[in-house]
Amino acid sequence: MRVIYVDDEQPALDNFRLTAAGINEIHSLELFQDGEAALEWVKGHVVDVAFLDMEMPGLNGLSLAGRLREVIPNIRVVFVTAYSQYALDAWSVDALGYILKPYTAAEVHKELKKCVYNLLPSQRVVIQTIPTLSVTVNGKPLQFTREKTRELFALLVDRGEGGLAASEGIACLWPDRPDDNNTKSLFRVTYKRMADVLDAAGAGDIIETKADRRYLRVEQVDCDLYRILAGDARTAKKYAGQYMEEYSWAEERNGQLYRMLLNGDF
Repeated sequence: MRVIYVDDEQPALDNFRLTAAGINEIHSLELFQDGEAALEWVKGHVVDVAFLDMEMPGLNGLSLAGRLREVIPNIRVVFVTAYSQYALDAWSVDALGYILKPYTAAEVHKELKKCVYNLLPSQRVVIQTIPTLSVTVNGKPLQFTREKTRELFALLVDRGEGGLAASEGIACLWPDRPDDNNTKSLFRVTYKRMADVLDAAGAGDIIETKADRRYLRVEQVDCDLYRILAGDARTAKKYAGQYMEEYSWAEERNGQLYRMLLNGDF
């Protein structure tokens, strides 16, 4: 799981880092001494679980939990506190649990196991992009009967939170066609067919349209690409220079991943 921990005291951050080092369920960990900094960071990253200190100056744990959910609606929140009387406050913001300081690795692990059982949205749809695209919904392979609908879904995965405009999709899917009304209509039909495939599999909620852009709701899926970009070293080990190799437009992302590999970024 991708985890953040926010606490205004540096010794508390150091202690959590040492504790997390022995917990296999934590694939990546980011530590923050300031709630606003944590908020800014999660806007560009995938996060499954947030451990939050209850008492912090400025933006306290309860307020931070609410604002984190505005960015990632399905984030799991576990509060960390030295005072048991805060437990009722934790439930008031629908926190998954809380642990009391000083805590043990076993207590952190117990809360993470609860998070695993409650990570249904991100585990329901699993996307692999290395070396080629494969998608499962509730453990069953997702089958696209038309190649262009599959490729459009792959594009949405690649673009992630940045989304995809029709003109960008046309340039990748039909590079030899003009960006005219006929091709725009073809793009809309292809998108509708892709949405129908997802709906039939019970995963129609993972895509959305805002203004003139289409998006994959990255917080609703578990994707190896997003794990690698979030710093998950174990997932990164599967990358050996190939990323969605069936699509020529994927070379830009593949180049990014290859540079990360050469630079030792994972």
